[in-house]
Amino acid sequence: MKKIASLLLALSLLAGGPAAAYDIQVLADQNLPERFTYKDIPGTEKLPFAGMEVPYHMGQLAVNLNRAKKFSSGYIVRTRIPARSTEAMMDFFVMNLGPEQWKILSKLNRAFMDPESQVRKDMEKTMLGLAVNAMGPLAEKNVKVEISGEEPLRRLAANEAYVLTAGARVIYDEEGLILPMYTRAYLFPSSDRKYLEILMLFTPDEGKGPLVYAIDDLAKSAAKEELLGPEAYKDLGEILGSEKRKTVSSQ
Repeated sequence: MKKIASLLLALSLLAGGPAAAYDIQVLADQNLPERFTYKDIPGTEKLPFAGMEVPYHMGQLAVNLNRAKKFSSGYIVRTRIPARSTEAMMDFFVMNLGPEQWKILSKLNRAFMDPESQVRKDMEKTMLGLAVNAMGPLAEKNVKVEISGEEPLRRLAANEAYVLTAGARVIYDEEGLILPMYTRAYLFPSSDRKYLEILMLFTPDEGKGPLVYAIDDLAKSAAKEELLGPEAYKDLGEILGSEKRKTVSSQ
């Protein structure tokens, strides 16, 4: 139990990742509700993702609810994936999906729900990679990962086409010693449309509620600044939808 329980503490030593147009520390200071804090953690680390190794950056998200005498904390993992590896995903960032986009999205979500699919196996490797980075190489042999309670890939909000989200419970099992976690990922295009930006909350399953609330707003702010810069003022759904229509009409 000591080794697997040390996962959260050891995660604070992890970090890395490519540069993005937005500064998450600045956005957190400006947008997080009162009693929430975010602390960026310097450093470098890599994580397996869909057959690749991607660099990532990490910071701690915490909330102190004094009246309820509750404290919750988790980590925000930031990375980006080359568009060549997620080209089909870019078609989802429009206000109105067409029949082909719905078909692809449904197929992707079915794979996400299937424990035997390659998508799920890739996810398990990614989550195991966090444990290996935190606990050392022995975790690869001693720790098992189980994913459940899947939240399918969908638009973060009905009127916002620029952020997609998906989540799940992640159970770490070290020879019968259990650590229940929760992860929720937020995906949006980079400013040059060459990458898929990802923010991922990683936190104990118990007490996750306030942190999910906070990162929802943080992810929306990060996507707006990434796509339009700090002076953003236009409706991103309309912009992305217009770009999609231009692309289709030019073909």
